Amino acid sequence: MKIKCPDCGTSYDIKAEALGSEGRSVKCARCSNRWHVSPPKAPEPDASDIDEEEWARDQEAEARAEDVPPAAANPDIKSAAAPAPAAKAATATASPPDPDEDLDENGETSSNKSTDIESQATRTKIKVNPYKHRKDTIGAIINWLLRRNFRRISGVALFGASVVICLFFLLIRDELVKKSPDLASLFETIGLEINLRGLEFRDLRTFKDIADGRPALVIEGTIHNIKAETITVPAVRLSLRDAELQEIYAWTIEPHAKRLNALDEARFRTILTEVPSGVADIQVRFVDRSLAKTSQ
Repeated sequence: MKIKCPDCGTSYDIKAEALGSEGRSVKCARCSNRWHVSPPKAPEPDASDIDEEEWARDQEAEARAEDVPPAAANPDIKSAAAPAPAAKAATATASPPDPDEDLDENGETSSNKSTDIESQATRTKIKVNPYKHRKDTIGAIINWLLRRNFRRISGVALFGASVVICLFFLLIRDELVKKSPDLASLFETIGLEINLRGLEFRDLRTFKDIADGRPALVIEGTIHNIKAETITVPAVRLSLRDAELQEIYAWTIEPHAKRLNALDEARFRTILTEVPSGVADIQVRFVDRSLAKTSQ
């Protein structure tokens, strides 16, 4: 008879007689699982076979009745046949195997040792992991990290952190310069412009014209708000410089627009009728309106 462990699937061949009439509890030698095994059910005889067997027994009984003389003529037959029921009773009184006992190597019961049916296994010996079907996401991640090179992982992590920190400082560079103006030169060294006002000049243009019958220098351009908020427009200071960038002449104008909405712009224009000689460069920058009035 073949039985199979319900946990690990290991199969064993045992004797059906070792199970007794009510079955018994057995233990798997591979995974130590214990389960109850019932004896195989006897197939029910066919009705036609039963009729043939009864008819054959009736024929044999009639034949024996014709051959055997009456019991009174031979009284010794009864006395000789009497011990037969005693033998059957002795056979019937034999105690059945304990269903809770384990099976020995031959499939028989043994009360002094546990069942060892490893040698009867029909499968190759494998290592069974009872937790293999459990999902452990954290454990899988840890195992994946343990299989990787820590030096390479730490290097990539350090590089990524450095990039994030640099981007963060670039985004807040205006606030950093407000708190520490000396950092402006550092950002300008790496090619980053610092604009604390949120305004910039665009479309600057200089050309010569005639004003009141005299030659004049015209400077015009646009003031653009680069932030998503309303900003007060300051005054504009213009200075003429020579080839060595030394200031020759300077003046201040106040644009008509006092405030600029988000991403808005305003035009400005100034005319200088008396242009000094030796002008090689023009500088345009913002100054506070209060300082412009004081300088005037």
